[in-house]
Formats: sequence, structure tokens, C-alpha cells
Amino acid sequence: MPGFAYAAIAVIGAVAVLNLVLTLALARRLRETQTATAHDGGAAPEVLPAPGLEVTGFPHVDLTAGRRTVVMLTPTCPPCQTILDTLTADARRYRHDTFVFMIGMPEDTVEMAPRLADFDTATINEDQAEKEFGVKGFPAVLSVVDGVVVTSSHQLPVLA
Repeated sequence: MPGFAYAAIAVIGAVAVLNLVLTLALARRLRETQTATAHDGGAAPEVLPAPGLEVTGFPHVDLTAGRRTVVMLTPTCPPCQTILDTLTADARRYRHDTFVFMIGMPEDTVEMAPRLADFDTATINEDQAEKEFGVKGFPAVLSVVDGVVVTSSHQLPVLA
């Protein structure tokens, strides 16, 4: 019986060592893949439009003349709530050139709408935001000059 116990312990030990070696190899491979992805920049999808996108034919707001800041917020994302808080706290400074798109169905954005009473707003769905503006991630803040996106970010511009 003792010989059988030693053999079982040896097999269990060998399986444990093999498991450890394979786990370390997998962790190393994962780390290499993540490093390569970070350097390539190609694997992460673009969620904001690149500068140069024309956004002139949108029915909710005329973006063809002058400079406008277009802000897109969803009612469920925490970073959107932070931007909403900043906008409403400093509405006097932001409202003159800012247009806010509330992303979702009207019943989803009903709580957000009263807070944005000082701003020009419209409610659109995510598909429209992607189709018209190339936005796939929120919050989105676009600077539009004469109907062309010049910058895009997930942060409000710092006002002087």
C-alpha cells in the first residue's frame, strides 16, 4: 500500500507542476499580446470620429456655420453624468455654443432633460449617433467648425 501512495503523490505533483508551467506560459503569451496591441493601436476600435468628418446634413441643429461644441451623453454611463454635472454647474459659460445630444429613447432621457434646460438639445438613438457622427462610445465631445469635426474627445474643453 505505501508504494501506491507514493506513486499517487508523484502523479499529483507532476500534474501540479505541469499546470503551473502551462499557466505561466499562458500569462506570458497574454502579456505579449497586450503589449503588441498597445503598440499597434490597431486592435482597439475607434469610438470617436476622426477630424475632417463632415456633419452638415443633420436636422436637429445647423452645424454648417460657425463653431459648435457637440456633446453626446447617455443617461446610464458614469462619465456622462460627470460631464452633465459640469455642464449644469457652469451652464452660463458652456451654453453659448454647446449642443447636447441625449442618447437613448425619450423615456430613457426624461430625467436628464430638465437639467439641460439652458442648452439646445435633441434626443437621438445610438444608431443615429454612429451613422451621423461616427460616435460609438460615450461621452463624446466634438468641436465642429463650419460643419467639419476638428477635434473629438471624451472630455469637455477647458474654458478660459
